[in-house]
Amino acid sequence: MHRSNGRNARGACPKSTTRHGAAEREPGNTLLPPHAAPTAALAAFPALLMGEHARRIPHSPTAFTEDLMKIAEFETLVENAAETGHSAWTDAAVESGLMREVDTHDPRLAYRGRTLLTAHTEIETDTWQSGLNNNVLVLGCSGGGKTRHHVKPNLLQASGSYIVLDCKGSLYREVGPYLAEAGYVVDQLDFSTMGGTVGYNPLANVRFVDGEPLQQDIIAIASAICPIEDHESDPFWPQAAANYLCAYITYVLEALPSTEWHMGSVMQVFEAACSGRVDRMFAQLDADEPGAFAPALYRRTRVTCGAEKMHSSILGILAANLMPFGFPEATNAYRRARQVDFRSFGREKRALFVTINDMDRSLDRLTSMFIRQAFCALCDSADHDYPDHRLPVPVRFVLDDFANLNLPHIDDVLAVIRSREISCTIICQTISQLEARYGTPAANSIIGNCDAQLVLAFQDERTAQYFATRANKPASALLETPAGMWWVFVRGQRGRMEQAYRLEDHPRYPELVACLERAETEAVFSTPDEWEFEEFFDFDEPDEPFSPCPAA
Repeated sequence: MHRSNGRNARGACPKSTTRHGAAEREPGNTLLPPHAAPTAALAAFPALLMGEHARRIPHSPTAFTEDLMKIAEFETLVENAAETGHSAWTDAAVESGLMREVDTHDPRLAYRGRTLLTAHTEIETDTWQSGLNNNVLVLGCSGGGKTRHHVKPNLLQASGSYIVLDCKGSLYREVGPYLAEAGYVVDQLDFSTMGGTVGYNPLANVRFVDGEPLQQDIIAIASAICPIEDHESDPFWPQAAANYLCAYITYVLEALPSTEWHMGSVMQVFEAACSGRVDRMFAQLDADEPGAFAPALYRRTRVTCGAEKMHSSILGILAANLMPFGFPEATNAYRRARQVDFRSFGREKRALFVTINDMDRSLDRLTSMFIRQAFCALCDSADHDYPDHRLPVPVRFVLDDFANLNLPHIDDVLAVIRSREISCTIICQTISQLEARYGTPAANSIIGNCDAQLVLAFQDERTAQYFATRANKPASALLETPAGMWWVFVRGQRGRMEQAYRLEDHPRYPELVACLERAETEAVFSTPDEWEFEEFFDFDEPDEPFSPCPAA
């Protein structure tokens, strides 16, 4: 876990402070940019002037000249601050329009921010103000800049909590230090090695009602481990395996002490089933606790699969599905002292980078179950922990390699999370990838539930044909989109081709580089095979040279 060391990010707004000597100002009103000192305000002002919270470069030379004049005027006010006093220079800034007041009692203040799409388009994150949801679909080929020029700039916005799928593990090293200095609690969960700063135990997210484990949570875990999609032609087998697994999980939660409530214990019950001892275990629990649900659940499952050969076949299917959950590193992750607490992401600003191996798909089921449990826990927290049914801190999922996740009914999830202040950035390469994983109807629903869609490159005809109508262009024209230009589609607007956003153009990019240098010097955010700063920073470069083209 990494917390702020007290530094404030250059280009980011310092913490709000009430202006002194302004009796006419109503309580709760502060200045934007708020300031600890005139020099800090001066550092923040140019970024705020170009669009509040790290905006783009102005469209026209005239607008740019006007902004430079305002910056010069603001610099003059700051230079006179020592003589005129703190209150006087801020009064002058407000009167000249260079600063404005913000009501810190505004209940929607925590939800305000900007999502960066292209060099000239961004959208407000307050859904009440924009009328849009905050879900974003990003499509682009390998090396097109999905991570560097979209994910990283939006993480630099530092608005709300983040759960990020980090395919290469680079985002944790390269953006984690910046977020930590901005006051975030930053953690890593590594599904490629089961390492990281926190552990993950699926059974820790099972809810209890009147002292009994909630069966729907147990069924969700079993269904994620034994998905029906694996045997669509004959779903009996994965369903029977899931039924067995439900009984084993329920046994662990009813018969064992709470310190043993983890998947490692479930593996031990499964091994007892393979050796023929599990019947006696359930019978003993039934005798000791007549009201226990696990023995009844096991009897129902065992009768359904009574034939010995059938029973053995089902155990074989279950053994294959449980394989990723039983190795020693996974067991250590279940027992780690610090565990992922999904509900905490809605209480305070946190960032969790989940490292996955994009070359090894053996743990994809564990990753998918993690994401499913995160959605469920956050929605449940919004519904039951807060009177307005909204998370106080908005949470964004950044789901890279989305097409390789197995998230049943994700289209329904995207349709209902907006009201809880949860949003999702879905990243994949083509429409065809979505359709292959979820089917055409569900893929269309997923796209329709993303009010902002960003296409970094059209590499296949299916994707070009899909967006041709909204772009009012033939598919062939979309396929000829030049490098450095992106297509942006926002609900209610015609699609348009615009200059791509560049990470280097973000006003907080210099602070990102400085944070990386400090992290390298202080040896934080490192892993056993960590590279030197120069090496892993070069790794961040896109696969192909980025060559912007003038806007059409």
